[in-house]
Amino acid sequence: MISTFKTIVKKLDLNKGLAEDVLDEVAVEIPLKLYINGEAYATLMVTPNQLKELTIGFLISEGVIKSIDEIKEFKIENSFIKVELRKKEKLSLPNKVILTACTSSEEFLNQILNFEKPIVESNYVIKASKISEMLEECIKKAEIYKATGATHFAGIFQNEELKAFSEDVGRHNAVDKAIGLAILKNVELQKTVLISSGRQPADIVLKVAKAGIPILASMRAPLMSGVNAARILGVTLIGFARKLRMNIYSFPERILLG
Repeated sequence: MISTFKTIVKKLDLNKGLAEDVLDEVAVEIPLKLYINGEAYATLMVTPNQLKELTIGFLISEGVIKSIDEIKEFKIENSFIKVELRKKEKLSLPNKVILTACTSSEEFLNQILNFEKPIVESNYVIKASKISEMLEECIKKAEIYKATGATHFAGIFQNEELKAFSEDVGRHNAVDKAIGLAILKNVELQKTVLISSGRQPADIVLKVAKAGIPILASMRAPLMSGVNAARILGVTLIGFARKLRMNIYSFPERILLG
């Protein structure tokens, strides 16, 4: 499936008083219906690429599975994903629609408040300057964004090397895709950094924590729900990361000056 399409648009330049027809590239978004053990679980609004990676990351970050070994069968049929799990016990099947602009819900916040101790206890550390370099590498790699201006990206680095990169119209989807790709590559997530282009609410922090990733950095501002979640879950949360500057909102001991 294509991730972008080209269409004629009317382009206005008010400074020059010009109007002209130009060819523009637009990001594609489709509804992806996820079925687990034959029953509808969710409909995701996604950029139609890396669908297997998206599904694996989503199932991990939703807590449906803890390992891809729990997946018995996986099928992609047009805009349908069908997953058969080895375990047959009854799952909670909300059959919900998850939009690209979703934010932290009461469900996510209640999950976070129930944790009695951090679920990420990694002693991984990294220099602050490397975070800035990682962000710049992701920006250069974001081809769909360069073409359309309409996508978010997420990149996972291990030993300062980019191991997984994804783009999607939804920042949550981009994170799920990157996590799924890293898992398929057998990346040790407990010693990684996830770089994101979007704001960081509680639900994204929870996704990162469930994957075991200790450091989450974004070029954007976090939300208060994200800051609170990071402090509870043991995630180092970084915002406004750009050009050797950044704010560290939780667990700053993982970030070394230099």
